[in-house]
Amino acid sequence: MKVGINLLLWTASPSFQEQQPLLENLKEWGFDAFEIGVSGLSASEISKFARKGDELGLDRTVLDVFVAAEADTISDDPAKRDKAVSIVKDCIRKTVDIGATVFSGPIYQGLINSTDTGPSGDEWKRAVDALRECALFAQQQGVRIAAEPLNRFEAYLVTSVGRAYEFARDVGVDSFGILADTHHSNIEEYDTVSAWKAVVDRIYNVHISENNRGVPGRGRAIQPELFQMLKEGG
Repeated sequence: MKVGINLLLWTASPSFQEQQPLLENLKEWGFDAFEIGVSGLSASEISKFARKGDELGLDRTVLDVFVAAEADTISDDPAKRDKAVSIVKDCIRKTVDIGATVFSGPIYQGLINSTDTGPSGDEWKRAVDALRECALFAQQQGVRIAAEPLNRFEAYLVTSVGRAYEFARDVGVDSFGILADTHHSNIEEYDTVSAWKAVVDRIYNVHISENNRGVPGRGRAIQPELFQMLKEGG
């Protein structure tokens, strides 16, 4: 198990010039990796982050999102679905370029999308079909997708790790799995450890975050038993 940190703690718009000193600090602080959003990064910037990561011995993972007003896997508008697929595939290419093997994010649906009725079967199928295409592309690139279920106040198609597991089953491609986040599980699961244990074979990335997004260990979202379960689960 490796421990990294998400650069979103400092910025949503990373640049190598600004984050280079931070990367050096991360290594000194004992981290094994950093997670970075890549959709807004040029090829030159990605290359710089990749080289610096290699120089410092820091692994990378990639995280990104898309907004429903522009792109959405569940939309009945084919253009929005195609845009979402295009964004995910571009992020997968950049995942390879930055030297990472995992692309993560809440990509089941576009962000800032709500409903009065709950998810429909058609929305589920559209998302599965779109992300199956992405998963097959990722598999060809040697990348695994870790899709993140968000809590019910931020999304509605997939809000628990159990539903995420069902979604991955329907996608039916080994490269497609789950990003499990303690913050969201604290809201949606009765018991985070038990819920994660049931799907641990498809957990490809983990976010450790408190119930109030504060310092890990000072709140109620993170159960110490979780770490042993993850180690035992591989």
